[in-house]
Amino acid sequence: MKIISVLAAVAILSTSYALDDDCATIWNDDATHRTNTTSAIRLTMLHTQHRCSPVRRQMAIPPSWHHSLALDRERQLEARLLFRRRAPPRNLSTPVTSTIAGGMYGFMAQVAIGTPPRTQTVLIDTAGSLSWVQCDPCVRNGCYNQDGPLFDTRTSSTYTKVPCSTQLCQSVAAVVRTSCSSGDNTCLYRVPYMDRSATEGCVSRDTLTVGQEKIPGFMFGCSRHYERTFGRYAGIFGFANDRVSFFSQVVEKCRQYRAFSYYLPSPSSVGYIQVGSYDEGGLAFTPMFTQNQDYFLALTGITVDGVPLDLASTKFSGQPQPGPSAFAMYLDLGSALSILPTKVYNRLCDAVAKGIKGYDRIQSGQGCCFDPSFLATERLVPTVQMHFKNAVRLVLNEARLTYETPDERLCLAFQPSSQFLLGSMQVQMTYLVQDVEKSIMGFPRT
Repeated sequence: MKIISVLAAVAILSTSYALDDDCATIWNDDATHRTNTTSAIRLTMLHTQHRCSPVRRQMAIPPSWHHSLALDRERQLEARLLFRRRAPPRNLSTPVTSTIAGGMYGFMAQVAIGTPPRTQTVLIDTAGSLSWVQCDPCVRNGCYNQDGPLFDTRTSSTYTKVPCSTQLCQSVAAVVRTSCSSGDNTCLYRVPYMDRSATEGCVSRDTLTVGQEKIPGFMFGCSRHYERTFGRYAGIFGFANDRVSFFSQVVEKCRQYRAFSYYLPSPSSVGYIQVGSYDEGGLAFTPMFTQNQDYFLALTGITVDGVPLDLASTKFSGQPQPGPSAFAMYLDLGSALSILPTKVYNRLCDAVAKGIKGYDRIQSGQGCCFDPSFLATERLVPTVQMHFKNAVRLVLNEARLTYETPDERLCLAFQPSSQFLLGSMQVQMTYLVQDVEKSIMGFPRT
């Protein structure tokens, strides 16, 4: 019995080492850090349910992607919260948070900070502002366990704190809460989240390494205290439309074109996100608007098998108006599920229930769900399309419209609230462009 136990342990260790080698190859492949047609700066991006994810690797029995999404959705519904991590737009009335809080559903990348560079695995949030990672030394019991060592500021020869009296601190104060330390006049930050967690620390600068590119003086939050938990990721890197996001700093410091493009991977594939010029081939463009640091599109309609839903009764005072007969739809990859006003969500559910074949609609705490019909000989889910200005369409097939629960129910990958928000499930495995310079967004031409 002891011999068998030892052999089993050796097999597990061997598998672990092989996985580590495989993951290192995926992360360090130079081809993923550049493109053949542009000079843009590219980051490899993996789904948080990829086998190389810190969350997956720490689990004895890794959950399936759909299972983890269902568990997260159920937990968030019980807490009367939605799927968004960052603070919502000011006119979004329902409190929201994101499943990326626990790293169960989201997208991650690797960057290196300091001199010498120390690799950090971070979550990508296209609506996030100030980027941050955990730093050592940490306030007593103030840091959670992450995959790999914390960034030790004492070992970097290029690390500096940002003083309160500088323009840099004022730039941070424009997007997050700041204060001054009484001891050394360091610029301090605090970012509270809607799930009552928060990160706080000092605003810092250091050399950031992305692939072969070194970016000196990159500004970020050095988190020395995080309330509650945050999975095993080092922090968050944001792409919001403000001066302090990762995106804006790369554009300025590396003289890149002001745009970012990405391919969102499945849990078993490899994707990327890049800053700078992009390939326009095969894309159709729709106007993209900004409000504060948020991005949003002009949604002109939603159809189910070609039949339009009634959106006319969903106007709200204080909501951005992108034009007549159009509705502001926010963009946020930090949200797994898309959000619809409750009336529109209910109409979508009714329309899908009318057009679906081989499934029976059920009452479920998980939202609009369907059970497989026992005697069904055909299973068919209707095609839903989102329509944007300039006749741009986003086609939602079954994989983008629904997700499967552990008990094989099919549920709509949407959430009811008071606004429109486009989440990541609806655009997964799709090449997209957010051209901030021209205020347009590119979708695959259909």
